[in-house]
Order: sequence, then C-alpha cells, then structure tokens
Amino acid sequence: MQNNKLKKNNINLIKKLRYITKISIIKCKKALKKNNYNLEKSLIYLKKKNINNKNNITKEGIIINKIKNNNIIMIKLLCETDFTAKNKYFNKFANKIINFCFKKKIKKLKKINKYFKNEIKYLKIKFNENIIINNFCHLEGKYIKNYLHHNNKIGTIIKINTSKRKKIKKYMKQICIHITAMNPKYINIKNIPLDIIENEKKKILINNKKNILKKLNKKLKKNILLEQKFLYNNKIKVKEFLKKKDIKIINFYRYKI
Repeated sequence: MQNNKLKKNNINLIKKLRYITKISIIKCKKALKKNNYNLEKSLIYLKKKNINNKNNITKEGIIINKIKNNNIIMIKLLCETDFTAKNKYFNKFANKIINFCFKKKIKKLKKINKYFKNEIKYLKIKFNENIIINNFCHLEGKYIKNYLHHNNKIGTIIKINTSKRKKIKKYMKQICIHITAMNPKYINIKNIPLDIIENEKKKILINNKKNILKKLNKKLKKNILLEQKFLYNNKIKVKEFLKKKDIKIINFYRYKI
C-alpha cells in the first residue's frame, strides 16, 4: 500500500516538473531520480545542466527564409542534434523569429537575441541542448529572391537590378540555385578583402610555386560568383549569362548548416 502511495507521489512529481519545465517526461523522471525525488533540487539540477549546455557544439539546425513586402529575411537557428532540428516546436520558433522581424522591422541579430532571450532559455531546458540564433540577414528591393533547399540545411537570398521583366523570376531562381550549389563567397574580385588575398599569396609562396599572380587568380576565381561556370549552362560563365539577360547582382547571402 505504501509503495503504491509512493509511486503515485513520484508520478505526480514527474507531472509537476514537466508542467514547470515543459521538457520530456523521461528527462523529468531522470532528474527526479537523480535528486531523490526532490522537486526543488531537480529544478536546480536541470537549470545547471542547461547552463553547462551553453558551450556544447551546435552542429545541427535549420535555415529559414521568407519574402514579404519587398523585404527578404533569412535566419540560421542552431541546435545540437538532428532530432531537435526536426522538432515542430523548434521549427515554429524559427518561423516566429522571422515573423517578428517583419512585424517590428528588425534588421540586427543583437536585437533579436535580446528579445528572444527567455524563449531560448526555455527551449534549452525543453530539449536539454544548446540553442543559438546563429545568423541573420536582410535584403530589401523590388528584385529579390529566396531559395531553400528541401532539407532546410542550405538557404540563399539575392538582390538584383534589371531592366527586363520577362522570365525574371525564373532567372532569379536559377541564380539562387547556382549560388546554393556552387557556394561562391564574393560577387567579383573587388569584393575580396585584402587580408584574404594576402593570406592566399603567402600560401602560394610557402609552397614555392611559380607564376604567383596566375595561381592566385585561379584560386580566387573559384570563390567569385561572376567567374564561375553557370550551373545551367557550363559552356558560359555566370557573368556572361547575366550580361545576356541584363541582370546585375547587387548582393547575396548563403547559409549552410
């Protein structure tokens, strides 16, 4: 009889801890068992466990991007496991961030992190994982386009200028998919920071390679969008395709998990 009463009391404690923390029953049960079914100690234990998670490696997550009223937003939300990345609450949170940014016209990651600070803490306890709003970007204009790979692990957004309207959505989508697949870092050579160029020069010199400028050019061009072979026609470069269609790339962002 006493064992049944104790068992019932333990079940009630599990339910209570779950109600307070919103984490899984299994994790609540483990926390209570570890702390002799003391509710207060279990809460402190879970809080400490959550604090210890803050430096854990966040190698999983999702990319979300959306267009609204000539604005486009993309975020990178990270977690520790693919299980959490696929969770509906985790995905709802990512969409909530984007919708909030549209509503409040927020364009800085610092402000987003400040506003969602408590919700991130709650999710860390719920999933018992480190969760980070890792990156945020925003583009504004008439000709903007987004692309999200089917697994939500790679996303691209672009902004262009053009005098043409015919098939422009099709061309913008092709450019997005090209960037997603080919991973350029810069639009043209002018966009490459000087320190990157100098570092590449040093690497070539260390290997005692001849024709430094030629080697440097070849290496840098791999990361330049305009110099890449176009994904939809590898007989031409991206810059040739853009010239033919009278398109100018203003900016792009590509995020990958």
